[in-house]
Amino acid sequence: MAKEFDKLNHWQVAVGFFGEDDAKLLMIVRANEYGITIKPKPGNKTGYLMVPFKGDDGKQHFYKLKETVIPARPFIENAWNDNKHKYKKMIGDGLDGIFRGKDTAMKLLNRLGVESVKDIQESAVQLREPKNAPLTVANKGSDNPLVDTGELERKVTYKIIPG
Repeated sequence: MAKEFDKLNHWQVAVGFFGEDDAKLLMIVRANEYGITIKPKPGNKTGYLMVPFKGDDGKQHFYKLKETVIPARPFIENAWNDNKHKYKKMIGDGLDGIFRGKDTAMKLLNRLGVESVKDIQESAVQLREPKNAPLTVANKGSDNPLVDTGELERKVTYKIIPG
């Protein structure tokens, strides 16, 4: 039992997007979680962002925008706030299981990781406000702000790391 409790002092579960091979995904997650205003790069000769869209003629066209604002859609924070009491109970139950010799530290950390991933995925799918801009809805064919290709939901994960 002491060895299992000691493991909890040396390991922790990290949940989210790690992006070792996908800096673009991390940028998208960060922009959506916290919001961002995107402006043309300094030195942009047109002074506009060129945002592509498919026209009624089936061809690609562009909107010229001085800036675009992606509002905060804190799906990770929402998942934490909506479920922190559940996690606290899971930890208490896991500690009790370890004390009784029916559980291990790593099983507890893995259960927390799996449950947290599920909760973040659900939070992303269920988030509806703030709504997408009409241009975004037209481009992706959906009004669900954080769901497009499903990549965001698929890429959330967890790791057990030294802590």
